[in-house]
Amino acid sequence: MKKLIEKISQNQFYQKYASQIKFVLTGGFNTVLDFCIYGLLANIVKIPQVPANIISTSICIAVSFILNYKFVWKSTKSKRETAPGFLIVSLFSAWVIQNIAITGVLAIIGKGNIQNLIAKAVGSICGMVSNYLGYKVVFTK
Repeated sequence: MKKLIEKISQNQFYQKYASQIKFVLTGGFNTVLDFCIYGLLANIVKIPQVPANIISTSICIAVSFILNYKFVWKSTKSKRETAPGFLIVSLFSAWVIQNIAITGVLAIIGKGNIQNLIAKAVGSICGMVSNYLGYKVVFTK
């Protein structure tokens, strides 16, 4: 396993796009976690979609900060310096961008269990783009 990781880290493509690749892997993990929590809350507990999204994204923001700080960006800035900017970017993406997308998609396709997840997927994609652009500023010099 160690040799595989070493080989991947020496790959030119990986070296050129390391932050994007790590961001997608971290985002993928966080998205799965977010979908599981959101699906549980919206479809099983029957919490309305927007509050369910706020709860699920809040939990995932904490996980995301740790992964982005240490794994994706390997920030040399202090946590105290990066946390406020990270929080602003994350909350804007999660609570504004995603909720606008979720509300808009549900208005178009209607409400239901599958529709909830489709709307969440669209919101997540919109939020991921917003997050990448914002985190790049927050974590790098």
